[in-house]
Amino acid sequence: MRLLVASEDAAERERCTSALALLEDVDALAVESAAAAREQVRQGAVDILVVDGDLRPKGGYSLLYELSAEAELAGSRPPRSIVLVERSEDKWLAEWARADATVTKPVDPFALTKAVRGLMETADS
Repeated sequence: MRLLVASEDAAERERCTSALALLEDVDALAVESAAAAREQVRQGAVDILVVDGDLRPKGGYSLLYELSAEAELAGSRPPRSIVLVERSEDKWLAEWARADATVTKPVDPFALTKAVRGLMETADS
């Protein structure tokens, strides 16, 4: 399973990739920009996208919404996605962006791996 973490915050990227390194069958890559994340997704190199809601310039929520709309127009599915939210009250933005799950920042490694496992299980069924 190919997983991409997109966050400008180096500490959040490190927390995410360190937690995901413990999961079997997960190859995690990290990028620090929306443009790099978009490119990886467009190349088909991503099964699960973990995106920081605060990603600039328009936010990770906007990036997910755009990727979802592009996939819909192309007749395909966007990668499964998790948004890193600042506050639990921001979960409605994740729903708008069509995210599959949320994890509150700072990232709890156990919460992130649980969310990823959940997406992996639903992808297998």
